[in-house]
Amino acid sequence: MERHNQHGVYFIFKSMEQGQTFRSVLPKFPSNDPDYRILHKQRSRFTHYYFYIRDEVLGPMVLRVASFFPFHTTYYINGHSFMEKELLRQRITFRKNDNAFLAVSDPQALQAAADRLSPEIIRNRLEYWTLVLGPKFSERERKAMKLRRFYSIQQIEFCRNFVFKRNFPKIFERSCEMGLWEMTAHKISEVFGRRITKKLKGKLHTTLEQIEHGHHVFRVYFKNAFLRQYEKFCTFLRNELCSNNLADFGLKKGLDHLDAVRQCFLTITDRFAAYQAQWFNVHVDFPLLQRLALPIQVGMVKFPGIKIQDTRMIRLMEVFLHGGTRLAGWRATHIHQALLTSFHLPAHHYELQQLRYDLRKMKAHALVQRDGHHYTYRLTDKGVKVALLFVFFHKRLCGPLANSLFHHRPHSKTLSKVPLEAAYHKADDAIQEIIHLLKAA
Repeated sequence: MERHNQHGVYFIFKSMEQGQTFRSVLPKFPSNDPDYRILHKQRSRFTHYYFYIRDEVLGPMVLRVASFFPFHTTYYINGHSFMEKELLRQRITFRKNDNAFLAVSDPQALQAAADRLSPEIIRNRLEYWTLVLGPKFSERERKAMKLRRFYSIQQIEFCRNFVFKRNFPKIFERSCEMGLWEMTAHKISEVFGRRITKKLKGKLHTTLEQIEHGHHVFRVYFKNAFLRQYEKFCTFLRNELCSNNLADFGLKKGLDHLDAVRQCFLTITDRFAAYQAQWFNVHVDFPLLQRLALPIQVGMVKFPGIKIQDTRMIRLMEVFLHGGTRLAGWRATHIHQALLTSFHLPAHHYELQQLRYDLRKMKAHALVQRDGHHYTYRLTDKGVKVALLFVFFHKRLCGPLANSLFHHRPHSKTLSKVPLEAAYHKADDAIQEIIHLLKAA
């Protein structure tokens, strides 16, 4: 059908599935009308018909029609197919694989095609195929009851693609790592633009999934929606927002409100991309380390500096970064318990008064702030960058250096000829050379 540029239905099959319908029951009390019945909503198992269609405007789509009253009709459409049709109509050259445009001669035209997908265009094509393939009613039935069609959005996905020419695997790896560290409950609420209360229904967490063939997907769950990030064709970094209930965002599900949904989802993906850009902008700022190491005076009180080799501060910053289970910040007692549990410390090694002293020191350096008038604490924007810098400096640099110092180094004559082990010892020698250079400096 595609080779001959034909449009219409090219495949039909039926399936037994659960669906919404009604059942007729007798009234509890007798009435004057012997034919009077009461209709109750129920879910039951009955036949559904699937029609695979190639539409001239929307492209490939699927129509599912229920065989029982009220004959629910479900459409599955893909906006990338509509964009492909628009580019072909304008004779703009492009290269497309699956649901991703790998190359296009006019990127502005591609974005304009995406913006042209309007509720009017979608409704026009849905009305046509519902009339052709949907249930038919006689004139007497149409006069007996008021028939109308209402189209709503049951599930919608909105994606934003970032195209990279180089260093893409490292960027995606770091985005997943930063996301697991930084996407706390507070950040999730800011990204989705919704207030979090104790009556929250649904999910609120992040996860890293390995679906198939080694491809990883980073997901951020919020109520009945989730924001996922994954790589595609080693070129795209795709942020995709999916929602099964638009009421979570205060939106209406009618097809007429598609533009409002698009604008809301665009804002959410913008916030997520902005947070990631902020996390990526963390590098070794030696003047910052020098300023933090110096004492600071706040009012009449002088606080000591924060040094990068301070183990107590490293542990405290790591706990703050993992504060995703606290919706309204951390109380000092909660932080103290988390420190003792996470690092297996006895209570006399790190007492509550020591923790409060460290919190005052971090607050003086503008790394933490109180949550309003409550005695709960959270990291500031500056604190997030400093905490990431301190923690990753110790995990990425100090950890390998310490391992190379105390790891047994075999004699060069007894080294194995296995390529992997040879590469490991080569890297070990490079680290040892870095240590000597640091000593010489």
